[in-house]
Amino acid sequence: MNSMSVTLFLCEAAGQCYNASSMPEKSHLILTAIGPDRVGLVEKLSEFISGHDCNIEDSKMAAFCGEFAVIILITGDGSQLAKVARDYREIESETGLTIALKAPSARKPTEAFIPCKLTAACMDHPGIVHRISGVLSQLAVNIESMETKTYSAPMSGTPLFQLEAELAVPVRTNINQLRERLADVQRDENIDIELTVIKG
Repeated sequence: MNSMSVTLFLCEAAGQCYNASSMPEKSHLILTAIGPDRVGLVEKLSEFISGHDCNIEDSKMAAFCGEFAVIILITGDGSQLAKVARDYREIESETGLTIALKAPSARKPTEAFIPCKLTAACMDHPGIVHRISGVLSQLAVNIESMETKTYSAPMSGTPLFQLEAELAVPVRTNINQLRERLADVQRDENIDIELTVIKG
C-alpha cells in the first residue's frame, strides 16, 4: 500500500531543527496518524514503537466515519527516538496512515489552577462547543481534554449531544463568575451543564 503525504517535524524547544540523536535521555516524541480504519492498526503501531525500544506513555485514538486517528506520546532516549524518526515511513507504508512526528515544545511556567470537570448534555444543534469554549477562553480557562459525541435517543431517535471536559481554572479566575457565564449558555442553548471541582 502506498503511503500518504507525510509531515515530519523534529524541532527542539527553541524552534530550531536538529538531529534527533542529540535529544537528551528519556525524551519525548509525539506521533499523530490518520487514515482508513481497519483491524490491526493499533497492533502495528505499538509493534513499531516497542520494536524500537520505545514506550507509549500516553495515547488517544478514535475512529470517525471509517477514518482512524491517533495521537501517541512516545518516550525513549535520543538514539531510540532517532530510529523512530528514521523508520516511520516503513509503518506508514505498511498501514496506509498519514504520520507526523513532533518533539514537544518547552513547557512554559504554569500558574496555579483548580482542576475541574465540565459536563454538558442537550438535544444536538450547531454551536454548542463554540459557545462553551468561548466562555472558557474569555476567562483564561484551559481545556486539558475534551470529548464530545452525538447519539440517538432510544425511543424517539432524537439526536442528542454529550460533552465531557477536564479544565484547568486559574486561581485568579473567579469560579463563581465562570459558573454564571456557563449558566447563561445553559439558558440560551437549553443545555444541562455541570461544573465540579476535581478533588485530589
